[in-house]
Amino acid sequence: MSDTHNSTISVAGLSSNETKLSLSLLERVRLILRGGSVVDWYKLGFNTKEEVRAFLYVNTFDIDVAEDEERIRALFRISYDFLHNGLGFHIDESIWNPACVTDPFLIASGATSSQQRQACILLKVTHTINHLEARELRHNLPLPDAEIFGAVEEKLGEYIEDMVDEGLPIVQFEGGRKTRESTLTKLLSKRRATAAEILDRLRFRIIVESRSDIPLVLARMTQGVLPFNYVIPEESTNDIIDVRKYLSSLAYLSPSDWDRLQFDVALEETDPLRRPYNECSAERFRMLNFVIDLPIRVDHVLERPEYQHLTSLGRLVFVTVEFQVFDKRTFEVNEKDSDASHDAYKERQKDRVRHRLRIGLEAHNNSLLNGSDQ
Repeated sequence: MSDTHNSTISVAGLSSNETKLSLSLLERVRLILRGGSVVDWYKLGFNTKEEVRAFLYVNTFDIDVAEDEERIRALFRISYDFLHNGLGFHIDESIWNPACVTDPFLIASGATSSQQRQACILLKVTHTINHLEARELRHNLPLPDAEIFGAVEEKLGEYIEDMVDEGLPIVQFEGGRKTRESTLTKLLSKRRATAAEILDRLRFRIIVESRSDIPLVLARMTQGVLPFNYVIPEESTNDIIDVRKYLSSLAYLSPSDWDRLQFDVALEETDPLRRPYNECSAERFRMLNFVIDLPIRVDHVLERPEYQHLTSLGRLVFVTVEFQVFDKRTFEVNEKDSDASHDAYKERQKDRVRHRLRIGLEAHNNSLLNGSDQ
């Protein structure tokens, strides 16, 4: 997948129909909508060093800072050791020890070759190790949820404000931390839910003007605040955007562009990915929902002498963030539908909690009556 159009979106005063998204940006949006994984990609979509620099910056790395550049090089070395010693892969030294840290990304975006494949393999492992070590770092640092959640809320809030100022068609943005009552209700309503899964994430809602604006807004967010590469696989629900129809509606895409997509345009139909069914949702309820790990820098904590030994794990931690995205019409239809509204959903959730609590008690009482509880 390589870009055929400028990857910078110019949005001021433009409608979504007038804005052309590059193939690279469309692939990012498609990954979010599907809940896929970059580990399954066979090619990247960068054309220039500046595009790679921007991507790394969204992932909280500034390659002009020596410390950040060395961290990326360290990740390359760790990845190479795993591939060479653990799996027996050959990776050219020019890839795992490049002259410039942007080189592997550009090689992975080039024409198919032995080096292109090697660069992709190295970057897939680098991506995974960075994620793993950032998680380990968070578990070893005294980071109150209130502090890192606040950092995420501030980061997202400021970026969304900038997008609105630029002219992007965002109607509403809200969210944050769940209330204690809401968290308790969810824990009791789902058998699979755990406190760690629910408490370790933030939730936000974005409403845009029209359905066709959703890909535009998501693409723009991947350029500044959402590292699309850390979308949680198989955690997306997409009831709004038909990917094939959307791509077909883009007159600026040629047949040759379609052939350069990562996967066949029918992938979402032939191999759908969908998060586990939510028994409390109404059948007619429509939304786009995805979950992403958002990186937050913790340099200020690592400056303390007692934690400097942890810098080998990097200087970022991840916060799991869940997004609900609607176009205005879909959101209004959901709310007007007595069965699909948010209030109706919450009431069904409470009914399920009542049912679980009662049934559990009745099952226990029955076992006592039958003499099976010893």
